[in-house]
Amino acid sequence: MGSTNLGPITIVFFFYVISMVHCINIIQELDDQIRSYAARANKGRHTGSLYELSLPANLSDVEASVVTVRNSVFWRKGANFSGVYVPPMVKTTPYAKRIAFVYETFGDYSSSVYFRLADDNYSFISPVIGFTAYDATNTNNLKRLNLSIEKDSPILIKFDPYVSHNQSRGIKCVDLGDNNESLKFSNTTRNYSCATTNSRGHYALVAPNQKHNPTSKLELARRKWWWIALTIIGISVLLAAVIGVVVKLVRKKRFKEMERESEKSETVGNIWIGQSRMPAATMVRTQPCLEYHEDFPSSN
Repeated sequence: MGSTNLGPITIVFFFYVISMVHCINIIQELDDQIRSYAARANKGRHTGSLYELSLPANLSDVEASVVTVRNSVFWRKGANFSGVYVPPMVKTTPYAKRIAFVYETFGDYSSSVYFRLADDNYSFISPVIGFTAYDATNTNNLKRLNLSIEKDSPILIKFDPYVSHNQSRGIKCVDLGDNNESLKFSNTTRNYSCATTNSRGHYALVAPNQKHNPTSKLELARRKWWWIALTIIGISVLLAAVIGVVVKLVRKKRFKEMERESEKSETVGNIWIGQSRMPAATMVRTQPCLEYHEDFPSSN
């Protein structure tokens, strides 16, 4: 039984490891390819100017650029190109007279192709931005450099142009490493920037996935209609009660008016005996008189 349960899990894990290794190899090959394009474009260029690299058609969703700076200028001013800020007074190991920074920006499609988030609870909300420092003393052979970055003055990768106000909750920085071999989540700094002390790497912003449950949607719709129906019924009952009270008041008012009019037109007076009102005539309408008849003898 145990081997039966572990079999599918082992197969899935095996294919997952193969896919991750394949992604790492692709990123390494892509970085090497972009570095070769940067070496060609960097020949005869002025220092301190950022140049866009012309990449082949199969990399149309990837943007790359290169800038070369002198070590003395880099020590005084640092580097601030393509959304990546490197602070001043940073040493390179080994020492390089000229330093070439190569920047990469992966669009939505290329980000999903070249990079994978092991945590399914998050998704990319920004492009993946990568940078690498090279020794540009020999433009034909760019070699990687290490930068002495302090924690108090880290490198900042700026993502504020890619963040909208609707996505401001739960945003995290993700450090994809040099070759997407490891994931490190951290909080963003001011203006949605990611801070790092690494000399190279790939970085992006991620946000929690919004899980939508069709059952909950249906339940919410039912609840909404129930509330609407109950509201209509309540309003109808209240309206009927108000109409009944108004009709009752109108009838009572009319009855009092009719009673008042009848009291005004009465010719028979009223007297109160105890708590009862009794009619009392103030005069006799027909005066009594003796009728004369022939059969009766006269007094004479």
